Amino acid sequence: MKLDLVDEKLMLLLGQNARQSSQALAKKLKVTPGTVRRRVRELLRSGVLRIIGVADGAKVGLPLSVAIAFNVEHDRLATTVKVLAAKSEVKWLASATGRYDVIAMAQFHSTDDLYEFIQNEITPIEGLKESETFICLHVEKGQFGPMYRFPELKDA
Repeated sequence: MKLDLVDEKLMLLLGQNARQSSQALAKKLKVTPGTVRRRVRELLRSGVLRIIGVADGAKVGLPLSVAIAFNVEHDRLATTVKVLAAKSEVKWLASATGRYDVIAMAQFHSTDDLYEFIQNEITPIEGLKESETFICLHVEKGQFGPMYRFPELKDA
């Protein structure tokens, strides 16, 4: 799908507040509400846009944000990424170039929970050579993310 300036501005406005009416968005974009609805429908259908609920981790009991960087045996990279992606504490994950092979962002209730996660969930992963954990002292941008999955909502 080829995006134009209206699509880009529409996505930017929805990123600021996805609950805006098509009337309000149309006024800001100087197009008709029908155009807004059609464009949103097409962006959603094509997979370019996804509208989801996100939560502020600190306000829902997950005040501890961390970045964890991993070095992995190269023949185990794909498997390790899948294992890490399945962990509910991990909110963002990417394989990377540079000093580390994989970088993850995760959220926890406390440093005790972080410790348990590292000991019980990370250490046993086969092919993991080393990891380095960075505790985020202040999150200036990007504190909103997918809601923590509670065990009873695992398949939700």
